[in-house]
Amino acid sequence: MEIGLGIDGRLVLSDTDQADLAAEAALLGYTSLWTPARDDDPFALCARWHQASGLATGISVLPLQRWDTERLVAGTRRARERTAGRFTLGVGSGSEHDAPIRKMRDLAAALRPLLEDAPIYLGALGPQMLQLAGARYDGAALNWCSPQQTLWSRERVAAGALRAGRNPRAIRIHQYIRVCVDPDVTAARRGLAKMVLGYAMAKPGVDPTKGYRGHFTRMGFDAALTELEAMRAHGADDDTLADRLPDELLGRVGYWGPPEGAAAGFEALTAGLDIAVVRVVVATNNDADCVRLAMRSCLRPVS
Repeated sequence: MEIGLGIDGRLVLSDTDQADLAAEAALLGYTSLWTPARDDDPFALCARWHQASGLATGISVLPLQRWDTERLVAGTRRARERTAGRFTLGVGSGSEHDAPIRKMRDLAAALRPLLEDAPIYLGALGPQMLQLAGARYDGAALNWCSPQQTLWSRERVAAGALRAGRNPRAIRIHQYIRVCVDPDVTAARRGLAKMVLGYAMAKPGVDPTKGYRGHFTRMGFDAALTELEAMRAHGADDDTLADRLPDELLGRVGYWGPPEGAAAGFEALTAGLDIAVVRVVVATNNDADCVRLAMRSCLRPVS
């Protein structure tokens, strides 16, 4: 299994910070650097990371409604050129509700001849999208999966690959694993819980069987989330909701706590993955020191 490092735009990092962290990640033994979608140019950022570290880079994932085929192709070609081919593009349906499976199938058909051998991963949660990843893409980019859900997802990817006459082992299974590493355990827990709830709770009026809400329901947390959504409707604030989120849910999808437990906590969440990415979540700090603490803590020392 490869271990990558994920850094997003919520962190306050200068260009120098970005370069220093990328270089240190390579020294520590990370194999790749990943960014989610962001407002600046993620392709250029991946190129700068590679130039500082020599590591492979990737974006996971760019949503269909914000990135058309022309922009995806142009950005990927630039990034591949500037990283000596060590770049992976991740795409996803995002908030698309009108025939998302068909549109992501069509996108794969449009991108492949234009990007030749560039790896393309599909952001996938539900069974149909996972099967499509196996049938048409080079990898499945999972998100917020417990180890049990990762293995369930891997089975669906394999089924799609076999149905399409492909080798299931050639389809990479990738996932961000959120870690909130801080000596202040209460702050770390709240930081991770708020991140989870930003995905897991259904927005008012939105079908709770769809998207991430449906994903967390598949993992057995419908009752807990229904209770939290009712609390929110009666005026509970974010801190209260985060504190009421069951530890059982939180511990199945991420790690929170002191540096000493981070490597074991991260490793426990990686079953079934080909690429496990340490995704840094903020607790009390929002700078390079926060990233440095997490990235140093999550890898076991090489003996």
